[in-house]
Amino acid sequence: MCYVVVLLMAPKEDRKDSAWAYSARVSETNKMAIRCLFCDKISNGGIYRQKTHLIGGDPNVASCPKVPSHVKEELKAFLQKKKELKTQMIHEQELYNLDDDDDDIEEGFDASSLPSKSQKQGRMQTISSSCGSTGKTKGPMDCYFSQKSKDKERKSGNPQIDAKTILRDRAITMFARWMYDAGLPFNCVNYTDTFSAFIEAVGQYGPGMKPPTYHEVRGPYLNKEVEEVNKIVEEHKVEWNKFGCSIMMDKWTARNGEMIINILVNSPKGSLFFESVDASDSSTDSTKMYSLFKSTIDSIGAENVVQVVTDNASENVKAGDLMSVGYPHIYWTPCVAHCINLIFDDIFKERPFSSVFNQAIRVHS
Repeated sequence: MCYVVVLLMAPKEDRKDSAWAYSARVSETNKMAIRCLFCDKISNGGIYRQKTHLIGGDPNVASCPKVPSHVKEELKAFLQKKKELKTQMIHEQELYNLDDDDDDIEEGFDASSLPSKSQKQGRMQTISSSCGSTGKTKGPMDCYFSQKSKDKERKSGNPQIDAKTILRDRAITMFARWMYDAGLPFNCVNYTDTFSAFIEAVGQYGPGMKPPTYHEVRGPYLNKEVEEVNKIVEEHKVEWNKFGCSIMMDKWTARNGEMIINILVNSPKGSLFFESVDASDSSTDSTKMYSLFKSTIDSIGAENVVQVVTDNASENVKAGDLMSVGYPHIYWTPCVAHCINLIFDDIFKERPFSSVFNQAIRVHS
């Protein structure tokens, strides 16, 4: 009978981890308590939790508010490299399975007669190469299975059904059914930024995710989204103060006959929807339109506004003249697209274009 003595040793501290360059141990007695050198926060989960604290993005670990972006990228690259190395080691272990021959060693067996690790690898490579080369990594068991059946399926055009194809078909069926039931427009799937992020988040959660409740989407998550939009507005306001901005007013008629004016603000940061105004009783009044100009300019800040852009309606032209008196540094600019539409409208009123234009309208209708 032989006895095997197992010595349990504490794992050696990995000082090669790049997170140690930005962390410090609190005390030698409590080796799990680590202090962040940027924000002085103490984590009690070891260097891995400290690394998560520096990288951020984990809902269970508070992110460091002072960590520089290049440090985050460095730690992310370190984790990715470590993950790839671990995956490669697991793949090699599964491929060669070098340790299986040592599991059944009986008492009295001469271990020196076993092949060395290098000999095993050479043997496995020889067996694998004897199976023929098809451009794919093979193991020793591939020598005992014919590949003709797979090649035959590939040539006949009847490949095996992919499980992911079935799962995706089922998921899209359920999603489309929900769209039809809720009456959502088809183009909602074209909002690629938010929709793709939603699909990815659900996939990362995995099976068993419960759908949001009515209270969640109309309460806390709506308030959360409003806060995010307000943050975006504040970012735009910084650009308005720095470079100035243009106020753009777009007038259109709703199905119920009401006149709506959409107000947008444009700057180097981009265009931002500001507000909508019901102008059914004031859209043809130059004085009321000037009041709308004035209220919008004052809410943004007259010192930040460069110009106001509207269509060429007569009331807007008069309101622009009034604005140039009250705000001499702000320009009223007619909409170029509306100018071109008016030009073509006048052209097609003349012969011979008028007859052609009317025929084109009838054909299009």
